[in-house]
Amino acid sequence: MQLEVSLYPEPFYVGGVNVGLSVLMGWCALAIVIVGLVLLNLLVVRRMKAVPSGAQNVLELMVDGAYRWCSGKVGDSANVITPVVLTLMTYVFLTTIAEMFGLPAATQDLNCTIAIGLCVFVTVNVAGLKHHHGLKGRIKGLCSPSPIVFPIRVVTDCIAPCSVAIRLFANVMVAGIVMQLIYAVVPIALPAAFAAYFNIFDAGIQTFVIGLLTIIYTSEAIE
Repeated sequence: MQLEVSLYPEPFYVGGVNVGLSVLMGWCALAIVIVGLVLLNLLVVRRMKAVPSGAQNVLELMVDGAYRWCSGKVGDSANVITPVVLTLMTYVFLTTIAEMFGLPAATQDLNCTIAIGLCVFVTVNVAGLKHHHGLKGRIKGLCSPSPIVFPIRVVTDCIAPCSVAIRLFANVMVAGIVMQLIYAVVPIALPAAFAAYFNIFDAGIQTFVIGLLTIIYTSEAIE
């Protein structure tokens, strides 16, 4: 039994340049999101009625549920972070669920998860600046409850993107290793339904975690 584990993305060449297969998967996920948004705009948003039904009802329930989830933790800052949380969750789900179709997950590439972590970092600090009415208020918030904690709060904020990146990368990579081990031990007896369930469950967990971490870090920034 040979277990293949690599921290480097699989190569993929575009015009003679190796962009990495994970980048291609990220592009595919973005293409799906863009096409989906265009279709939603044409088929649902532009046809919205005062009394929702069908697809409009589902869309409103999803958006309202995400907003309530965020506002329960960060209050009025939910107006800032809810769109970002929904975007990150959608992206992580699409790039992770690709494993179910035998494709590598973009989130198995540390470069991808670092980029996601930086997006979370920017979102958190924008929400903090907006909540505290500028840089002066943000610095004052970092000095709460005492100026002595300021260096610790700054280091904590700077560690946040690394925490998000490594957590997401490690979880997806470990899930892939577990599936390789299972396939190696029971390659025939393992039902395809079980493998699909595991992949969907893993993608769902990572999607929830990225949303939850964004909300938690934002709630700390607006204390």
